[in-house]
Amino acid sequence: MNKTTRAISLLGLLWSSLALVACGGGGGGSSTSTPMVDSYGVTQSSSFDGGVASAAGINGAASDGAVLANAPVTITDSAGHSVSATTNSNGIYHARIDGFVPPMVGVVTKPDGSRWYAPGTAAPVARSFIVLNLTGLSDKLASDVVSAAGLSGSSRLTPTLLAANSTALAQAKANLNSNFSSQITAAGLSTSTFDPVTTLLTNTNTGYDLLLNGLAISNTATTPTVIGTRYSLGGSISGLGSAVGLSLKNGSDTLFVSAGATSFAFSRLIAPGASYSVSVASQPSGLTCSVNNGSGTMGTAALTNVAVVCSTSVASLGGSVSGLGSASGLVLANGSQTVSVPANASSFTFPSNLTLGASYWVTVQTQPTGATCAVNNGGGTVTSIAPITSVQVQCVLNTYPLGGSVSGLSTNGLVLGITAQSVNVPANAVSWSFPAGVAVGVNYNVAVRAQPVGATCSVANGSGTMGSSAINSVAVSCSTASYSLGGSISGLTGSGLVLSALGQSLTVAANATQFTFDTPVAAGTAYNVQVQTQPSGQTCSVSNGSGSIAGSAVSNVQISCSSSATTLGGSVTGLTGSGLVVASNGQSLSIPAPGTGTSTTFVFPQALAYGTPYDVTVPTQPTNQYCSVGNGKGSMAGVNVSNVQLNCGAGSFALSGTANGLLGPLTLVVSSTGDTAALTVAKPGFSFATLIPVGTRYRVYSQFPALRAYACNAADGTLPPGGVSLVLSCFTQYAHTLTISGLASGASLGLSMTFSYPTGSSPDQSDTMTQTFTASNGTLTYYLPVGARYNYGITAQPASGSCAISPTGTDNGSQTTRGSAVKFSCQ
Repeated sequence: MNKTTRAISLLGLLWSSLALVACGGGGGGSSTSTPMVDSYGVTQSSSFDGGVASAAGINGAASDGAVLANAPVTITDSAGHSVSATTNSNGIYHARIDGFVPPMVGVVTKPDGSRWYAPGTAAPVARSFIVLNLTGLSDKLASDVVSAAGLSGSSRLTPTLLAANSTALAQAKANLNSNFSSQITAAGLSTSTFDPVTTLLTNTNTGYDLLLNGLAISNTATTPTVIGTRYSLGGSISGLGSAVGLSLKNGSDTLFVSAGATSFAFSRLIAPGASYSVSVASQPSGLTCSVNNGSGTMGTAALTNVAVVCSTSVASLGGSVSGLGSASGLVLANGSQTVSVPANASSFTFPSNLTLGASYWVTVQTQPTGATCAVNNGGGTVTSIAPITSVQVQCVLNTYPLGGSVSGLSTNGLVLGITAQSVNVPANAVSWSFPAGVAVGVNYNVAVRAQPVGATCSVANGSGTMGSSAINSVAVSCSTASYSLGGSISGLTGSGLVLSALGQSLTVAANATQFTFDTPVAAGTAYNVQVQTQPSGQTCSVSNGSGSIAGSAVSNVQISCSSSATTLGGSVTGLTGSGLVVASNGQSLSIPAPGTGTSTTFVFPQALAYGTPYDVTVPTQPTNQYCSVGNGKGSMAGVNVSNVQLNCGAGSFALSGTANGLLGPLTLVVSSTGDTAALTVAKPGFSFATLIPVGTRYRVYSQFPALRAYACNAADGTLPPGGVSLVLSCFTQYAHTLTISGLASGASLGLSMTFSYPTGSSPDQSDTMTQTFTASNGTLTYYLPVGARYNYGITAQPASGSCAISPTGTDNGSQTTRGSAVKFSCQ
């Protein structure tokens, strides 16, 4: 408070006192005309005391380093009295407390909901004010008193607890003045007299206010209050010279910088761990200033490395763009600064100018969809204030042919079209293509722009996104049989509704309940009814809008209109590949991979009416990824839907799993890749090295099962999204023997054998195995599961003599739990 205000208040008080004497006042009556003056020397209005002789007041300031303006304050005494007040714009409050019994506890609620507490022991004084400040330092005293009582947290302070621990309060004040004596002295206060509760506090950045500005004080409801140190934030200024008008800003703290300044420091200190962001609030006359190192988190020392650079020489950076056409998505970069270049642009300019001497290097950060761009003359140094326009961005669209077949066309007049092209298809043609092709990445939708004479043609496979090779799969079917296309309309009150399907547009009158397109549609034609133009003040959506004409009129298309329409969208996480397309309610939306980070958002362009059902799907997965949909189904409820989740991950997975009941070492094989995995009883789990794309057929089986007394069943299927964990069941095989006798010494016998394993219970299901070998006298042992079929044949008799299976007819059979034996007798 300034000295002039204080002098006026004292003169007012003196005049009031003289008037009271002149009128015979000052006696022991029930009222008085002497106004009450608060601790700051400000005379209170007559409404404050009501002329009561025993009126007593309490006042003080509430501060959190900055004043707590318009904050609620409550004072409670030992007798259960309570009074509430609100701080003014300077953080000062006033309240009547006549009749209150000390000790008292004060509390102020800060904007973030936390509170400062204060212990007060002074007794009310009639016709005067006592002081009770509410600050972080008063809260520290409250916290220490609570701790002395064996509790924790300043919020536990009560008048009863304070009365029982008056010695603890005195000790807390002594400890605070001792522990922070250097800061108290530096603020111009005396450590012997400073009392955080009763010392007068004003918002002048001196005394008590200066002390608070240098401290970082924190508390919670249940933990002790902690006092730390705040630090200054500043740095250097270059190039300002004699220019005036520069001001800097950090949060709500604004610093006006004098002409000629070479350094700066904000007056408000910052607590360790607090974030800061220095910016230019106003530019000086004739200069442009920028801030370097302007944001971060405050440490435990004064910060002086923020640099403000001012210059009179600034130049814009830009250039020309050629060949971009309708391709969109081009983003250019110069360091961390970027500029998005719209489709059909012929020039560009970065949003911020460069200072004299600054270097630049323009690059393509994001290529546009359907084109490839390169930068010429992209680098250099700013040598003058003239705009830089010499950077050249040259783009080339990538195009491939788009066409297909046509059937049933016997007359002229058929015209097919896409966005900017059309092609006339003559009578009796069997194929067609657009003359200019389509650029890579561009969405196309082939439509019939003009029907042939006396016939109706429809398009199949006509929509998609152009890839890196020609597309000739669009099929056009023509027919002379046609049927009407229409349906019902509900809720339409506005005018201007236009529906479209198969190249037709239909304007619907207000309040209509039915519609039918003017031109009948040929049988077999696929249709998709859409809202081309919404009616005035309403949003309409289509149900049952897609299908094919099946030999009768279509009348079940439903148009629902509502005065309230909301959007449908959500978030995408994990997307790195390109080509992702989502669809719902007849809309499709291409979502590019984000330039940075791993998440992005999407919103379908057409709003949906209340009650419209939606089902978000992924008709086209991104390159080398698979995206699943969460929260994708529901009905519009009158608010924007933004919780649809697209979770994208790897599109290929390793085949893995475990073998249950394994009896010994075993090798598994993947038929499509040849990968193998060695299993043991101790480690029956497996994972093959080669990744399998989602949707690929796989087959895993035991290697050489006939050579082991155990095996596992085969597993096959199609790899689902997210991969698969296989469980193989292992089982015992039984000995199967071949006995060869009578074979002359040195002679050989050629045999063939086929093992057929029963489906579902064997190592390789119904596959067969054939082996031809030269045998000698003795026994050969193989292992087969119960029920396996075997068949033997002689492929080569010995050079002398002959061999036969004995007894005859046992060359075919089934394996049993006792095993099986086949004998060959030679002579």
